[in-house]
Amino acid sequence: MIEDCASCADERAAGAAFCENCGKALATGAEPATGTDCAACGAAGAVGADGYCGTCGILAGRPRDHAEAEAGAVAAAVTDRGLRHHRNEDAMWLAARGSDVDAVVCDGVSASFDPDVASEAAAEAAGKVLAAATTDPAAQVAAAITAAAEVVAELAGTGDPRRAASNPACTIVAACVRESEIGYGWVGDSRAYWIPEEGDAEQLTEDDSWATHAIALGADPQAAWNNPKAHAITAWLGADAGPVQPRTATLEVERPGLLVLCSDGLWNYLTEPAAFAETVRRAVREAPDLLAAARALTAFANEQGGADNITVVLVPIN
Repeated sequence: MIEDCASCADERAAGAAFCENCGKALATGAEPATGTDCAACGAAGAVGADGYCGTCGILAGRPRDHAEAEAGAVAAAVTDRGLRHHRNEDAMWLAARGSDVDAVVCDGVSASFDPDVASEAAAEAAGKVLAAATTDPAAQVAAAITAAAEVVAELAGTGDPRRAASNPACTIVAACVRESEIGYGWVGDSRAYWIPEEGDAEQLTEDDSWATHAIALGADPQAAWNNPKAHAITAWLGADAGPVQPRTATLEVERPGLLVLCSDGLWNYLTEPAAFAETVRRAVREAPDLLAAARALTAFANEQGGADNITVVLVPIN
């Protein structure tokens, strides 16, 4: 029995899985589609939970490719796959209760197996710990990062055996905002910045990276950042990371400004705090609201090349 391919109208043998002419999947015997529509071929409901179209086979997108969160004027966050990676290995957590804000940004280590799983597990574990009542935000952040480290380390012994050979890993930066007090901490090269409405901005975190350590030892900063090893991290969350010792600190805010957490998918295009602050201030000034400003910063990174996943969290403090 010969039937025609619905995509290219070429004849093909009934029961075949793919058309021998155009290579697209054939619908004979398939269950009714229940997913979203495919933007590539237009097939209704053909995109499954794995993000692939069952008709044309193209990766049409996954829920984590782009995600947003906001709490009105209190906080906003955006994470995006960028233009070069096939998936988003960043993850974020944002929660607000009145003026209290908990925020986490994690960046999966691409050289490890299942880095997207590591970042998502870390962000969730840390976020849940941050939610606990505390009189010491920095100590709460340290506890949150420690909890995240434990969860990520456990991934090496669960699921796919390839995780044992290449442990899932990620970086983390987290902040606990309680009125005018900010507790923050990190492991890796995801960053936190304090950008006052006026005056000099401050990079609150110090990257756990080859370049940072080389500069501390006296290397020329520009030469260090141009070195192929510049972004090699020296601390991370994962089963092979050894004892994790998060670095934490507290910032007492004395004037209005903006706390920014982000992955290197954004700051890598703005390595100096002054340039970073100028771009953030412009985005906030020109955007109608905080979420739109976070979107604008994500768009900026993509306009610069989108070489990495991008995550940014904005928390204004008055």
